[in-house]
Amino acid sequence: MCGIAGYIGEAHTSIDLQAICNAIAHRGPDGHGIFTDDGIALVHTRLAIIDLSDAAKQPFQFKNWVLIFNGEIYNYKEIREELEKFGYHFQTQSDTEVIIKAYDCWRKKAVEHFIGMFAFAIYNLDNKSLQLFRDRLGVKPLYYAIQKNVLYFASELKVFKHFPVSKKINNQSLTHYFSYGYTPSSQSIYSAVKKLPAGSYLTYHNQESKIQTYWHIPTAEINYKKENEIIDTLHELLISACRYRMVSDVPVGVFLSGGIDSSLVSAILNKHFGAIKAFNIGFEEQSFNESIYAEKIANHLQIEYHSSILSLSEARKYFDQFYSIYDEPFADTSGIPTACISAFAKSKGVKVVLSADGGDELFAGYTHYQRAMQLYKQLHILPASIRKMLSRTSKTLITKKFRKSILAYNFEHKIFALEELLEASDFKSFYNALIANQAEDELAQLLVQAEVENKTSASQHHPLYEMRKWDLENYMADDLLVKVDRATMYNQIECREPLLDHRLTEFAFQLNPTIHEQNKSTKYLLRKILSQYLPTTLFERKKQGFSIPVFQWFNHELDQLFEQYLSKNEIEKTGLLNYTEVENESKKYRYYKKIGKDYNIEKMWRLLSFMMWYKKYQDE
Repeated sequence: MCGIAGYIGEAHTSIDLQAICNAIAHRGPDGHGIFTDDGIALVHTRLAIIDLSDAAKQPFQFKNWVLIFNGEIYNYKEIREELEKFGYHFQTQSDTEVIIKAYDCWRKKAVEHFIGMFAFAIYNLDNKSLQLFRDRLGVKPLYYAIQKNVLYFASELKVFKHFPVSKKINNQSLTHYFSYGYTPSSQSIYSAVKKLPAGSYLTYHNQESKIQTYWHIPTAEINYKKENEIIDTLHELLISACRYRMVSDVPVGVFLSGGIDSSLVSAILNKHFGAIKAFNIGFEEQSFNESIYAEKIANHLQIEYHSSILSLSEARKYFDQFYSIYDEPFADTSGIPTACISAFAKSKGVKVVLSADGGDELFAGYTHYQRAMQLYKQLHILPASIRKMLSRTSKTLITKKFRKSILAYNFEHKIFALEELLEASDFKSFYNALIANQAEDELAQLLVQAEVENKTSASQHHPLYEMRKWDLENYMADDLLVKVDRATMYNQIECREPLLDHRLTEFAFQLNPTIHEQNKSTKYLLRKILSQYLPTTLFERKKQGFSIPVFQWFNHELDQLFEQYLSKNEIEKTGLLNYTEVENESKKYRYYKKIGKDYNIEKMWRLLSFMMWYKKYQDE
């Protein structure tokens, strides 16, 4: 795991390459390297996980190739054996050397051989071309920008302050942030900076760029006749995915929340790969605390278990550092406990941890999936013409002034949301509207220039397939994976995601979607496998998310921060938000707080979070 950055194009003597190293030093505290040639610079900071020797340091050169790489190729030993049959010889025990020689052998097809998480840049000394690759699920980040015939790239957005790249705000990304809490795939908060899409590679040669896709989430179904065949095949894939992610020359641990996904990963690791350390962060507030369940599971499995109750003082430290960890507007408050548990794991001597992200998206674990399908079915009993008429009537009769006059029960948002749901022409746009924090009409009031994405998509797939796919490509890639990558790398440890093995993803999406929800149960297949390791009494309970009691913990601090960051002067300085709407939400917040409710705290947090980001990165 590492940090990478660089540029190719006209020579830039003004760019401080050491400053770029420093900007991503947290991603690679074990060393750094810089390669320069005519019009090219490649920067690498190293977190040594496989082959800790200096021989494996980067940039790595072979023949006419120069490579910088972030991530892990878990099956590198098998690829190495295959390459040796073609006459390749190896001087290190690293996966870095395997990548560059696999590329020399198979060129862009090399990536199809890799099982892993990766973002890498490979430069051709002969023809002066550069290729950027990103793994299939987007586990590892990679940003890029092309301005004045120069391509710039980096693992994190904060590096771009050292590049001569425009920092103009992308209005579509801003709109997406206030809808969902994060910036969208393929874009960043800056118009000039993009994210290389997952499963894609970019070629830059002779001042021309081209992006091509090498992997898609599959659509064709596999027809299994027996359920036990599906379960056995899935079980084998899970064991294989965990086995690969134990490849390391440093200590490995696992995040154990006590939920189905992390319990299954921990159980598989414990049974098939020996002793492992498990880590958990708990809370004094029982409605947020899963540590009691994690401890029971660890005791049953006889795993070395480490748990800590997250104190308010520790949480406050990471609250204050939030935008040192995250460098784009990011509204997921679970980024705070994720940073805390990462620091806790590091303090116990591990350098690699396994997480269980992906189970909900692959195996239909979110309880709102069923609610979405039921509500869609109920509303679409009415013809489209009737639904649109009801929405228009509502907009005419329930005026904006009247909506704002009713503070109770989050009335204004609920009316806007219902109107948008009534107008949805297909299931995908319906689902987008359902999970958005603010409806399009609300965003049009809040933002000076709202730019909503086109959400219409004609699809013949089952709604459960569509929701899982959307969440995997959006919520997983741009929220959950961003959170885990930045929080772990900030604390200089590596996180691996066995449930996001691309072979598991392909298998899960090629099954008939209805098998994921049997007996009115979410994650049916994972539950069946987990029951082979644990008594069902240890994991059959209501689902909990990984978050902190923000409203309770930072009640006083939030009031101060709202006053500081959401003042008329600060809001109008951005030129992006309408102060009257911000004040309207603040008015609701104060009203709800008086009666002990937090109906719009999520909206208030997104406003505050954006302004905290803006103050740190734009005011500078």
